[in-house]
Amino acid sequence: MTAYAQHFAEVVPRQGEGIWSLLRRSGVEPTTGTVKEFKEVNADLLSRNNELRRDVKYRIPVRSVTEPLFGAKLATVKIESNRLEGHVYYIVGGHGGPDPGTLGTYAGKQIAEDEIAYDTALRLARELMKESATVHLIVQDPNDGIRDATYLPVDHDETYIGNKKIVLNQANRLRTRAKVINDLYDKHSKTAKSQQVISLHVDSYGYRVEPQVDVHFIVGSNSGRELANSIRSTVEAKYATYQPDRGYKGEIASRNLMILRETKPTAILIELGNIRHKGDQHRLVKPSNRQTLAEWIKDGLVNSALGAGV
Repeated sequence: MTAYAQHFAEVVPRQGEGIWSLLRRSGVEPTTGTVKEFKEVNADLLSRNNELRRDVKYRIPVRSVTEPLFGAKLATVKIESNRLEGHVYYIVGGHGGPDPGTLGTYAGKQIAEDEIAYDTALRLARELMKESATVHLIVQDPNDGIRDATYLPVDHDETYIGNKKIVLNQANRLRTRAKVINDLYDKHSKTAKSQQVISLHVDSYGYRVEPQVDVHFIVGSNSGRELANSIRSTVEAKYATYQPDRGYKGEIASRNLMILRETKPTAILIELGNIRHKGDQHRLVKPSNRQTLAEWIKDGLVNSALGAGV
């Protein structure tokens, strides 16, 4: 479970800077709550009209969370907003343990679905934590961390949260995955604003030649379709802004999958691309693209949580 801590940074104001702009420059979202907290912490240093003095170091309340699964360099996550406070997300990197998922070959080297999905899952979890979300990474590998590498070596040491073994038998594996999520759901049920499962995969569909165009969605319920629609609309808007000549055709389809059917929270499965399509491979092996996908999915989740249009 995400556990947040608070510390303080000391910052000297610039010429003409007020409390709101000082907080924003310091990486803290200026809201009524953060401004009030700033005034309380620095009450003895502010002028009578709560104006900043330029010869004073002010204490900036900074919240952070530490998650070792992200790796040593990225383990500490600085909180940037409280937009997702109270919202709970179960991030599931597809497959794992004895099951690497679908395998592909890129530039003569093997690439595995579970490694690409897991790296993207870590990145998505970190982005959600920046927004004050409570995040549970259901599949975990303590040795990997977020990797800025093109080729992610295949291993089989992933476990479920709580160090629960991932077994080879598919039915047992998926049943355990659903139970882990449902047990956590029950613990949060009285306090959470929302609870959602985001399962990440890389599709195969045999050796088909057309690309997946980055993100497709599989849903099993009306609430899942609404969530997928929010993320899809966000991704489509991103394409219109950053790649207007390319277009976006990400689809939403209904499937009767256990991860969608047997989990209590609203659940969607996201296909990040096609592991056997050369164009998709070229995108998915790039860490910058995996990061972009994570950020865009996070933005869609924020829009969904806030009920915002795109």
